[in-house]
Amino acid sequence: MTLRARLVVAAGACLLVVMAAFFGVQQRQRQVLLDQVDTRLALVADAGSIIVSRLTTPEPGPPADTGELYVGAVFNGALVTSRAPASTPGLRPDIEDIQRAPRDVPVTIGTAGSDVEMRVIAQDIEGLVLVIGQSTEPIDDAIRSLRLSGLIAVAAIGAFALIVGWWVNRLSIRPIRAATEVARAIAAGRRDERVPQSQANTEAATLGSAMNLMLDTTAETEARLRSFVADASHELRTPLTTLMGYADLHRQGLLTSDEAVDDAMRRIRGEAKRMSTIVEHLFLLANLDEGTISIETSTVDIRQLLDDVAADTRVVQPDRTITVDVPAPIEIAADPERVLQAVSILVTNALTHTPTSATLSLEAEADSDGVAIRVTDNGAGIAAEHLDRLFDRFYRVDNARDREQGGSGLGLAIARSIAEAHGGTLHVESAIGHGSTFTLRIPDTAL
Repeated sequence: MTLRARLVVAAGACLLVVMAAFFGVQQRQRQVLLDQVDTRLALVADAGSIIVSRLTTPEPGPPADTGELYVGAVFNGALVTSRAPASTPGLRPDIEDIQRAPRDVPVTIGTAGSDVEMRVIAQDIEGLVLVIGQSTEPIDDAIRSLRLSGLIAVAAIGAFALIVGWWVNRLSIRPIRAATEVARAIAAGRRDERVPQSQANTEAATLGSAMNLMLDTTAETEARLRSFVADASHELRTPLTTLMGYADLHRQGLLTSDEAVDDAMRRIRGEAKRMSTIVEHLFLLANLDEGTISIETSTVDIRQLLDDVAADTRVVQPDRTITVDVPAPIEIAADPERVLQAVSILVTNALTHTPTSATLSLEAEADSDGVAIRVTDNGAGIAAEHLDRLFDRFYRVDNARDREQGGSGLGLAIARSIAEAHGGTLHVESAIGHGSTFTLRIPDTAL
């Protein structure tokens, strides 16, 4: 059963309970009023002999005022009225109902010539039937008034229940149903469906927002995964094509000289090494993501590490100006091999994408949390639209760039994963014409 159906059933049950309660109150109130009348009739009936003697020997003059009581007797098959109610002087009980009524107990009987009923006590005294009664019309009027009040109350409760139901349906049930429909649409393949946004501060609105956020995150993750698979396939396709091409040349007997065979083997080995490097990088990233590679912590001398990297870089590009700026000795507890790998990736990235005339600066600064290592170049810089995706796997600023020169596009992703494995961060600041600064922040695990 749906939540809406349950609310409808609950509201209907509540209305039925309220109506039953009003019906019970009505019946109880009627019985209380009848008991009051019966008590009054019984008090008068206790003096039945005196009343009969006065009926048989009536006093001269007008009959006494007895309020709303009726006093009469059935004698020789005829009804003789002694006293009638002041408000309804024409009130008469039905004689046939009197003859059939039980004696000495209050009963309700009809009246002669009207639809009004009476509450009477009939007594057999001295050869006649004494009748003492009172009209039930005031009781009926009171019950009708109570019934009308009950109907108004039930109608008000029902209207309030409808308003509350509409409110709950609009703010809670309808958004939940919308979220359900979106979930079914997503399962059916319509991935662009989203839950309509609501300004209401309700749990259902929060659920819809959270669901949209989850769907957006999932869509972004799937898009990145598709891009990653496409990029990985593209990276591996070129060396595989080369390997298959040389294999076909050998199979067709087109490698006719030892020099051609040696050159083919050299190219095959180079492409195989390139594939191996890509696979090793992907494996490293997967392990870093899953945390399966342990960080071997020891003391790292940051100044010595940057001096070693600068010395190695000068061997690769002796014409480039490389500076190291570490104002004071800095030692932190980290994995020296991984930190060296991350810094080397940043330096290699700068060497690859800037001309040798661009200055390369390695700086380090300690603070209360650890150390910030900056690799700065004054090259052409990176456009702002590329900065958010610069650390994505296989992402390249220039897709047309030569892959032999540009690498696989996994280096910066590895460097960021190494920083995160240490609990640190890696970010970039760059602007066209002003160069780039990569800041690798490594916290000191010994702190």
